[in-house]
Amino acid sequence: MKNSEWIPTACYQCKAECAILARVEKGVLKEIRGNPLTGSKACVKGMSGVSLQYHPERLTHPLKRVGKRGEGQFEPISWDEAMDIMADKLAQLKERGEAHKLTASFFPHSITDPKWRFLNAYGGFINTALPHCDSAKIIAFIKAMGGVPNHHIPPAFFTVPQGGIMIMAGRHAFGGLDDAAIPRDILDAQERGAKLVVLDPLFTVDAAKADWWIPIKPSGDTAFFLGMINHLVVNERYDKDFVSNWIREGDFDKLKAYIADKTPEAMSAICDVSAQDIRKLAEMCAEAPSVGVDSFKGIMLGQALDFGHAWTIFLAITGNIDNPGGQPLPDLTPMTAVEPVPTGPDLAELGWHRTGPNRDKFANYAFIMEPTWYQAQAIKEDGLKVLITAECNPALTEMGQAEWCKAVCLPGDHGEEYKLELLVSFELMMSETCQYADLVLPDRSYFERWELLYMPWWYNYGHGVVLRRPVVEALGECRHANDVFIELGKRLEPEYFAFTDLREYYDIELSGLGLSVEKLMEMGGHWSPGAMGFRKYEASGFGTPSGKVHLYWEDLEGVGQAMPRPDLAPEYESDVEEYPFTLISYRSIFHQGSGQWTHNNPQLRDGRSGVFENPLLINSRAAKNLGLSDGDMVNVSSRTGEIQVKAKIIEGIRPDCLGLHHGFGSSIGKVACLGDGVSDNILIPDSGMTLDWQDLVGGESHVSTRVRIGKKEA
Repeated sequence: MKNSEWIPTACYQCKAECAILARVEKGVLKEIRGNPLTGSKACVKGMSGVSLQYHPERLTHPLKRVGKRGEGQFEPISWDEAMDIMADKLAQLKERGEAHKLTASFFPHSITDPKWRFLNAYGGFINTALPHCDSAKIIAFIKAMGGVPNHHIPPAFFTVPQGGIMIMAGRHAFGGLDDAAIPRDILDAQERGAKLVVLDPLFTVDAAKADWWIPIKPSGDTAFFLGMINHLVVNERYDKDFVSNWIREGDFDKLKAYIADKTPEAMSAICDVSAQDIRKLAEMCAEAPSVGVDSFKGIMLGQALDFGHAWTIFLAITGNIDNPGGQPLPDLTPMTAVEPVPTGPDLAELGWHRTGPNRDKFANYAFIMEPTWYQAQAIKEDGLKVLITAECNPALTEMGQAEWCKAVCLPGDHGEEYKLELLVSFELMMSETCQYADLVLPDRSYFERWELLYMPWWYNYGHGVVLRRPVVEALGECRHANDVFIELGKRLEPEYFAFTDLREYYDIELSGLGLSVEKLMEMGGHWSPGAMGFRKYEASGFGTPSGKVHLYWEDLEGVGQAMPRPDLAPEYESDVEEYPFTLISYRSIFHQGSGQWTHNNPQLRDGRSGVFENPLLINSRAAKNLGLSDGDMVNVSSRTGEIQVKAKIIEGIRPDCLGLHHGFGSSIGKVACLGDGVSDNILIPDSGMTLDWQDLVGGESHVSTRVRIGKKEA
């Protein structure tokens, strides 16, 4: 490394993984900026990565538990001992015929990442921070349009033409910030004359920038879109050319019959948006040269598969698929497979995520990955024996955190210390999850590791391939989780791990593009095909059996979902009298709910320039009815827990909703402990309570749940 230079790499302060430049002087990281080569910017989280890199609480050596789980007592051990413990346990598990009872919980950077490769070769499962509701909507897109399981491909906002419509449905693109460049692109589109419409119960930063804020009822998204679809179809305001040429024969007639009673008036009663406003937006969309919808998390806890279905129908009949400003259909980057390619286990046959009373019903669905909050239920049912976590913190940031902590401490039934026989946590700093781990392994930061990013599931258009590379030397004995999984693979599945190291692995993958890691670095760490391309279906059709868009889903006729259901998710109609408010979670530009990365970052938790606490947001009318004043301490309770938190009275939230910033409540780390804040997950129905319906909704109640509120007595 040179004495002073700007080095291109990729951020990882959140899941957006924006391309950045890191300024390094004499081997020390000094500054972060966006990479102009890719059009990227750096947000406050990204720029605070310097504080993360040099945090005094960074772990530098492997640790082994010496007390009980949850006590947080450890002793240092060597990497050799740590590797032996993991390899021996995994060998035993496979010999018992229970390889599928291993899972690794991590964010899937790329679809052939070495961690994925090991799990497929060994026979374990991938468990991910990828939300269940995202997965449901991805499946909706695939069922309607075919293609690959892309994660969150929103409108390409920089392509929105003058007069285009951008709809944010429960999406916090300015606050949650899935790419630092997106706010710029949206504001630029507005400068060109495009309109931003925000559907959200909370007046978010997005709503503050919007041309129109619609405070929709949580879970009302499907009904709202069906009301617009009804208006467009009945009044023949749909795109007749696209419907005639690209909708499967017979499907549009079935749609017309189905939506006949889904009038704006009928849907208004469900979503609590006036029929006049439903018609108004439908007409705006009919007149606009393009319409794009950004959601995926949906309006809090909605019927995610149904919303994805309705959303896709709406885009199809308005002709807004694979057009500038509409719904892109991206291609996979043509990477070379590392032979031999392992085949993963059969989820339908072995998947421990199919739990609860609706196990058989869940077989009707094909969600891509099991979310993290299934872990507690799987442990209880002996479906999970070895859990490896990386880049996540389920003891704090997943719904049902208390139940998760209980589950990992359940005693074994056959002489084992615990039902979950081994828990391994890769960490940068100690976290709540570490407290329960048998092994705590010091991971490398994203400034110390190699990683190749190429699955097109980011906001970051044009990122065909982005290279994350070490820009500074790793601290102590830190090892990247990818390297550890490669070593496990060489020990346990050597047939699939014949390559030397991670660099050689990436060189093989890049070879089909005529690239290597070295060449990619010479190019600035970025390769792009140079263009997105639009209306690609005109040349090759859609990826469905008919080659056209499928509006009607025959395979779900038996469960009443051949067409999208407009009803609210069950959570909103459960125990309404006892729990009259809906608690909704939100994010901010300063904080990512993944744990210690932002919890313990002094720049992001600063009381003046960051987010120090997460008070409960309550509408002024609701507060007046309850006799609450700004700053009062209140008790908030649900079916599963209770918290005490400071009230913040605002106008910008529905009177029947309360708001709480997700991801707070950390008790580990000096910076986190200095800040106030509570964990919303204490209130969320725990893993195992709601699986009987949650599987079928395809959503997650960690973004919304029924609660009651009262002033805390002095």
